[in-house]
Amino acid sequence: MDADFRKLSWFVGGLLCCALGLAWNAGPLGAAEAATDAGGSGQTAVCLDCHDGLAATLAASPHRVLMGAAGDVATRISCTSCHAGQPAHWQDDPSANPMANPAKLGAREVSAVCATCHQGVHQVNQQTLSAHAAADVSCTACHSVHEGTAMGLLHASQPELCYGCHTGVRGQFAQLSHHPVEEGAVRCTDCHLSGDDGMAGAVRRDVNATCAKCHANMRGPFPFEHAATLDYSVEDGGCLNCHDPHGSAQLVLLKQPYAAPHFQLCSQCHTVPGHNMNSMHGDRFAGVSCNECHVDVHGSYTNRLLLTPALQPQGCLAIGCHGGH
Repeated sequence: MDADFRKLSWFVGGLLCCALGLAWNAGPLGAAEAATDAGGSGQTAVCLDCHDGLAATLAASPHRVLMGAAGDVATRISCTSCHAGQPAHWQDDPSANPMANPAKLGAREVSAVCATCHQGVHQVNQQTLSAHAAADVSCTACHSVHEGTAMGLLHASQPELCYGCHTGVRGQFAQLSHHPVEEGAVRCTDCHLSGDDGMAGAVRRDVNATCAKCHANMRGPFPFEHAATLDYSVEDGGCLNCHDPHGSAQLVLLKQPYAAPHFQLCSQCHTVPGHNMNSMHGDRFAGVSCNECHVDVHGSYTNRLLLTPALQPQGCLAIGCHGGH
């Protein structure tokens, strides 16, 4: 029995080793099929015999296929790294045996070609979770393979590249209050496609974390939190409850005004008629903007009502009124 068990163990172990070996040598999931008996640095010279001059379009790119002082040393990247096909293309009739052209492929096919080398979080999401993938926007819609010199091999710099599809956003950055994207101080990708991008407008799932990269002093934690600032409080959540991230006609990117007589921004959540008329202080505070008293709107270290310490001399913060915890 022991001998039979040992033989079975060796047999199963051998099968597992074979399976691991095949998995190790297999290409990435969804990768384009490599050209049969083609590819590698040795094939580059054959391609350039007919496609003369194309090597120069890659000379300043990470995709360059030739290097060296004389430009005659092949790199690890070859033409067939992106253009899959059969040897019959260069051995027989090229027109009858065309090579794959990523510029003419669909978004998923292009992503699979790029993923043979580029396998970071961004590339994986572009094939699966991204709003770009859902809209059939391919890698080559933004990135140039040939003749690319800009950072990330983008066709154009930001924000002009993004405006090519997101035309309505340009006007938002012309509002009175706006993030300084047009001025070049902020880029679209500082907030969007910043690593953990998903279907929700290609913005990070943790909206507050995106904003806190620049506005860290607003995040807290605070002993007394303002529920509206918590990114799980409502559907949009967090900063987007009150602020429009691109631009607004209101100050500090606010979606609505908080001034009298309607206090639209605050009255979305707070309806407190007593602020305008009550038995304790009459109409003394009628028409006063909410943030005249509630100054710590992102959260407070001292007062549960987010009130300013400047109200202390007036007795507002006394025990029994608005003081204490």
